[in-house]
Amino acid sequence: MKKSKKILIIDDDPEVQVALKKVLEILGHKSFSANSGASALEILSHDVKPSLIFCDLMMPSMNGLEFLSNIKSNKNSELASIPIVILSAEKDLGRQLTPFHVDYLSKNFKIEDLIGIVNRYCSH
Repeated sequence: MKKSKKILIIDDDPEVQVALKKVLEILGHKSFSANSGASALEILSHDVKPSLIFCDLMMPSMNGLEFLSNIKSNKNSELASIPIVILSAEKDLGRQLTPFHVDYLSKNFKIEDLIGIVNRYCSH
């Protein structure tokens, strides 16, 4: 039996948070959420290290790209090694996301795609 992992959901849409939490719970993982990049950084500053982060791009106070820049800027930080999956309704994000080495999941994702990503990062 695989061990339950902690997964952070960063999204300002409560419906997206609830939907992701339900799927993650069914898969046996624990999740917690933040409604902006700034609130996520606050959570992460308390020695909470998730196995995976789902992050929306368009959010108030600190958007997803600002969050990525902040997390990935310090290569020596433990946070820089956490896998991040960007959630967005935008289609053409390649150039924006390339420097960050993150995965992308469209907001109209198929459940199989979400499960595949979670299993890729949380199955060990």
